[in-house]
Parts: sequence; structure tokens; C-alpha cells
Amino acid sequence: MGKITYLQPRRSDVRPILVLLTSHRLDCFLVCIRCLERFTDFTRLAYVYVLADTIDQNHLAMARRFAARHGNVTVIERGPHGSSLAMRLTQNTLYVRHIDDAIITLDETIFVTPMWLEHLLDGYREHLARPDVPLVMPLVPISPAGRHVLNSFLRVAYPSDRNMYCGPPIEENWTYHRWIWEKLLYENMADIYLHDTPPKYSYVGHASANCLLLDRRMLERMLPFPDPPESLAAQDLAINALLHQDGLKAAVLGRSLAHHYSYPACEAYVRTHVPLERIWRYVQGRPDAPTSGLRAREASGRREMSRLRVSG
Repeated sequence: MGKITYLQPRRSDVRPILVLLTSHRLDCFLVCIRCLERFTDFTRLAYVYVLADTIDQNHLAMARRFAARHGNVTVIERGPHGSSLAMRLTQNTLYVRHIDDAIITLDETIFVTPMWLEHLLDGYREHLARPDVPLVMPLVPISPAGRHVLNSFLRVAYPSDRNMYCGPPIEENWTYHRWIWEKLLYENMADIYLHDTPPKYSYVGHASANCLLLDRRMLERMLPFPDPPESLAAQDLAINALLHQDGLKAAVLGRSLAHHYSYPACEAYVRTHVPLERIWRYVQGRPDAPTSGLRAREASGRREMSRLRVSG
């Protein structure tokens, strides 16, 4: 009897849909789209939908300028924030329309890095024949899955800092947020981790919707999304309940990172210690001063916002 071989599309044949959710964090949105434009070939994406949840006119203008720079980007504005039936219907409609496509969900607080899309599509292709692995994610250090995958590395590389990365859940652990950003910005943690050639994939039983690739295998289990779908916490709960219920796993890319600015509960604290302008310099590969001697400043001030608008 002949061997059964699963036919997989070439990476160049997969053109995913990108759904970018933005709400009230204009400064995060600006860094997010600048990273996308710097590190993404938009011709590799079939469509890009910017789902705007009750944004102000300045924010909307920035989103429309982003769309104007790319022929496959559409801005869809909905509201009011946090309770919108229109947003739920919009998301459900989009996912049903594209249920035969690979779909990438992205939150405005996620900042992608070089080759993120190529790595993500490679991971997707390699797991198409795995019905038990319907989700693929980059390694996001400030996320429950990212913290889980980094556990061994952190214990070996930073044994004296154990109290910084062990503690409350990541979503509430402001100490971990700040510590990770300082290691990334000033101690080259990402390169140190990647230098040791970590495993190509790790498999976890939980996922975060803020940066995720999924397709029909998961969407058929999930749709319709819970109300309100614009709450990433609600989407995470729905996704993780299904993973647990059906014994499924998410594949985390060990060699591709994306950076999450902060969870809502820790955002105010992170903003006083990790300005977004400094992160933008980091993702551009520009040198910065060491942690000591730096004065904490707000990241959302008008001066920094104007710099972000003209950067990239």
C-alpha cells in the first residue's frame, strides 16, 4: 500500500487575512502599524481589516492614512467601546466570510519583529496536518504562553531575578512587565535567547488572541464570538475553554518574537517606566542608554506622539 502524504501549500501560496483591533491607545496603534510597515510585505496579506472601536477623529485619521498607504487595508469603525453589538456582528461576519482562509488576529498593543509573518506562515504550514494543533502564535514574552515557554531560559539566564518572573498571573504582574521590557531594551534578552537556538515549537494548552493565527479548524468551534468580542480577555477565555474541552494545543514559535506592551491592569504602571518612544527606538535597532540614570516619563504625551507620527 502506498504511503499517504499530506499535501501542504507553499508558504508563498498562503495569503492570510489580518484583523487588527484598535480602540483608545493611539500611541500603541502608531507603534504597532509602524512595526507592521517596517517588517511586513503587505502583498503577502490578502486583506487587512482595521477594526476601530470608538476611536477619536485623530485616531481615525491615522488609521485612514495607514489604509491609504496600502491597497488591501480597510478601516471599519464601530462603537461604543466595550459594549458594541455592532462590533460583535462585524467580527463574526468577517470570520464567516473568510472561514476558508488563514486569519491572523492582532491587537494594537502588539509590536511585530523582522520575519514575523514568514515564521508564522511556516508554522501554519507545518501544522496543517495536525488537527490537534489548530493555533499558531509567535513567542510573546509578556503573555501567559510566552512566560511558560521562556520558563527554563529565565531560570538559567537570570537565576538571581527569580522574584521578578515568578509571582501573580502575567495579566496582573506589573513587576514582570517592567522587568521583561528592561531586559529587552537594555540587556539584549531577545538575542541572548535566540542565540542558543531554542526549540522550533513549543506546545501549550492556552493561547492569547492578541497575536494568533487560526483557521476553520478553530473557527468552526468558536463562532459566534462571545459578546463583547472586542474584549480580548473574553476571546481568550472562549479560546482556552475550547482548547481544554477538546484536548487541543497551540504551537508557539520558539524562534520568532513579537512584543506585547502591556495588559490593561498593568498599563498605567508600565507607561511611567517604559515609554513607547523608547520601544520604537528599540524595534528600529537604534542604541539607547542603560537603565540606570533614566528618568521615567509618560509615553502618551503630545511631544512623543508627534515623533511617532513622523518616524518610520
